[in-house]
Amino acid sequence: MSKKFLYTLLALVVTVASFAQTSQTGKISGKVVDAENGTPLVGASVVLAGDTKKGIFTDVEGRFFVTVQKNKKYTLIISSVGYGDKEISDIEVTGAENATVSVSLERKGKQLQGVEVKASIRKENLSSLYLTQKNSSSISDGISAEVIKKSPDRNTGEVLKRVSGASVQDNKFVVIRGLNERYNVSMLNNSVLPSTEADKKAFSFDIIPSSVVDNLVVYKSPTPDLPGDFSGGAVKVITKDYPSRKISELSVNISYNSLTTGKNFYKSYPDGKYDQAGFFDNSRLIPGPYHRHRYDFISYDQQFKQEVTKMFPNTYGYEAAYRSMPAVSVSYTGGNTAILKNNNKLGYIYSIGYGNGRATSAKDRNEYDGLKQHQYDYFTDNYDEKNNLTALLNLTYSYGKSKISWKNLFNNTFVKNTGLRYGPNWQIDPSADPFYIKSANSEAAGAGLVNSVVEGVHKIGKDWSVDWNGSFSYTYKNQPDQRILTFRSNQGDQSNYWLKLSNENSPEIRNAGRVYSFLEEYIYGASANATKQFNWLGQVQKFKFGTMNYYRNRTVEVDAVGYASLHKDGLVANGVVIPETKSTTFNTLFTPENIDAYELVLANIGTNSTDYKGNATLNAGYVMLDNKFNDQIKLTWGARIEKYRQEITARNKPNKVYDNTDVLPSFLLTYSLNNKSNLRLAGSKAVNRPEFRELADYATYDYENNVTVRGYNGLVRSVNTNADLRYEWFPAAGEILSASVFYKYFKNPIEQINQSNDVFSYANADHATTYGIEMELRKKLDFIGGGIFEHLTFYTNAAYIKGSVQIDTVKFKSPMQGQSPYLINGGMNYTSADDGFSVNVLYNRIGPRLRTRAPLSSPALDIYEKPRDVIDFQVSKKLMKNKLEAKITVSDILAQPVRWYYKYDKGASNKNYNPSDDKIINSTKYGTTAMLSLRYSFGK
Repeated sequence: MSKKFLYTLLALVVTVASFAQTSQTGKISGKVVDAENGTPLVGASVVLAGDTKKGIFTDVEGRFFVTVQKNKKYTLIISSVGYGDKEISDIEVTGAENATVSVSLERKGKQLQGVEVKASIRKENLSSLYLTQKNSSSISDGISAEVIKKSPDRNTGEVLKRVSGASVQDNKFVVIRGLNERYNVSMLNNSVLPSTEADKKAFSFDIIPSSVVDNLVVYKSPTPDLPGDFSGGAVKVITKDYPSRKISELSVNISYNSLTTGKNFYKSYPDGKYDQAGFFDNSRLIPGPYHRHRYDFISYDQQFKQEVTKMFPNTYGYEAAYRSMPAVSVSYTGGNTAILKNNNKLGYIYSIGYGNGRATSAKDRNEYDGLKQHQYDYFTDNYDEKNNLTALLNLTYSYGKSKISWKNLFNNTFVKNTGLRYGPNWQIDPSADPFYIKSANSEAAGAGLVNSVVEGVHKIGKDWSVDWNGSFSYTYKNQPDQRILTFRSNQGDQSNYWLKLSNENSPEIRNAGRVYSFLEEYIYGASANATKQFNWLGQVQKFKFGTMNYYRNRTVEVDAVGYASLHKDGLVANGVVIPETKSTTFNTLFTPENIDAYELVLANIGTNSTDYKGNATLNAGYVMLDNKFNDQIKLTWGARIEKYRQEITARNKPNKVYDNTDVLPSFLLTYSLNNKSNLRLAGSKAVNRPEFRELADYATYDYENNVTVRGYNGLVRSVNTNADLRYEWFPAAGEILSASVFYKYFKNPIEQINQSNDVFSYANADHATTYGIEMELRKKLDFIGGGIFEHLTFYTNAAYIKGSVQIDTVKFKSPMQGQSPYLINGGMNYTSADDGFSVNVLYNRIGPRLRTRAPLSSPALDIYEKPRDVIDFQVSKKLMKNKLEAKITVSDILAQPVRWYYKYDKGASNKNYNPSDDKIINSTKYGTTAMLSLRYSFGK
């Protein structure tokens, strides 16, 4: 990366941070809720003992802030009409941290009149955390800001590793209960997030810094007030409104990778003016004369076509670059909460970050036919230059019994890839000597997300509350001028290479192609919810109803072209052979002189080109009741109706319209066995809809895996039925032991299929069932007694999943596509609050995941991903009176390769890799990454 650019960014961040001033005052912040149902108590009185002038009232979310002097102990007295008073003592704002207290008040009918409950801040925080877990009205698992603050996690992707039943791929994509990403929905600040990936439904959670997260919840069973298109999980991330203290933090991360740092590196052309910032200039755009005539280019005369072909820059080459330095990223986070007149509050938090680095991976791609004969063995080294820019801004204003927020997230990722491939091929004659290929792929891709939400919460009268939001999202992925060039040798000859080009009626991307791809999508959303609280049977009940609506508009243009020859001499099977010489290497082949000499032209590849627009409209409404019949039994139930209309319009193809209306009922029955345990039974109906890319009927060549991916416009949405039975025990705050059994029925599930061994597509199965058991244990080890065990917490969760899929009339006892038969997460955490020292060890393993299924009518084979063990380690220490935090993280210590294999026995009940019968077709090494993270807090 440009050192000048990094130094300038560092200087700017340090300058901003230098404005932070050390203050002698701090804040006591907190939240007051109803102990019975977790409802925020609006207008509760919060008074500093002995100082009536410090009395304030909680806001619409039950939150409060009290300004106090640092390094002094205080006592708060909290009261609310109809509730018993509570006194919280031993509250101290130190020079390092502000004090945060969570308070739960009991209704007067539940305790003796006039008795004031007394507790310390530590005891009350633990009690409130326990009540939040136990009184949840959903089958869910969550992590609060307090837990995140004590963890070593830097982003939300790492936080999700701690959630029961969840695993995270590539530190960013969440997999819940073994189901792949398509069965999840992601929400940020109560608005549905768009996919960050162009070709699938998935959100990259690593773009959200953990420091700005207020809480994170994974819902595992649908409820009427949640989007209806998930059967795996709904991940809801809420970012902070009001920082509990003034934030001014500078973070720097320096990382080492065993395959990259200090190793040789290759880069391709060109270098755009704005590459280091992560944006494209015009140097990679398709020449205008071709773009204007791309649909009928073949009909023009030879001279015009050759002159236009010369306008395409000769940027196929690559060169050795300097050895890779460690990757570096820097970010700054700031924020505060201002207490205004009449107890109004203005909270703000912002973050900006930039990262730059390299990544090298090594892939071995093999292919076999149905008789297990070797087809080819290609070795590919991938060299990625990456940079990432993120920004976040949240503004929140609270007044009276209302709150208005404006929350914004931006992320841009830019990757330049050079792939160098070499290997033998036996496809012509498996019994003879192979020929060899030499290939290079060069591409640059920029992808980003802009998300902005305006939301409000209002308390109306005594019993009504209303919340609403309006959202805007913009996603894009641009990949201008991907270039692929492949030379091959004669059989048994590794010294003489040549390039074969077809005529302009059948050019091939794999031989000599260029692809220009542009995608952008806009999403406009709005939702509103109203909740009425009332009494019945001597218990507090809730009635809730609302609506959610959004409109998606996607535009995609892909122009795939390939080099062809009009040369009349030297034609071989409708093509021309160009030998590899000094003037026809990767770097020099497509010069103007060679274009003339070989009469080269570029021609459109229709099957890989597209120009389509897609739009989708969702209108949803729901009603639900949260009924409590007595102190033991609670029923949350209702129904949601969703009307979804999706349309795709493509050039020279008929419009495709998909229109469905679904009624989605759900219920959750909770029986409180005692004050520490629950038994929950849930049932629900949900849907899973195809994505635009899955419906778009064009092909994309995936160079990395050497496959072609094609959409299918005949897909229909899947309708899913879910059932859950869960036992949960909360021995103490922050501890849990739970066990769940679940069952899911999918009608018309969407699967990615292996049509042939080099072509992937999509199809609906007839139906599928999934059932399994899930267990979670989070336990502090202080019961062992003394020393290190007082600071140790052990946690583990595991899921075991079985099922079957029926296609046509054949039933397969196998998991669904993208599903794993088991999932194991585990870890140990040591945290000492006294000296700011923390150690964390994480372990993850998933069972053999079905990557793609082969149709019955195809000779192709099922492809599975082989299980691998992933161990991460992190140690952190606070220094300089807690102003500096240093972390060392080692990710994927074992660095086991990611392997795909053909399962030759489709009827085998055991889907694990059998070395005597199955064949490894993909093996990719990413290496081990070690990172040093430094975070300095100004103004403490």
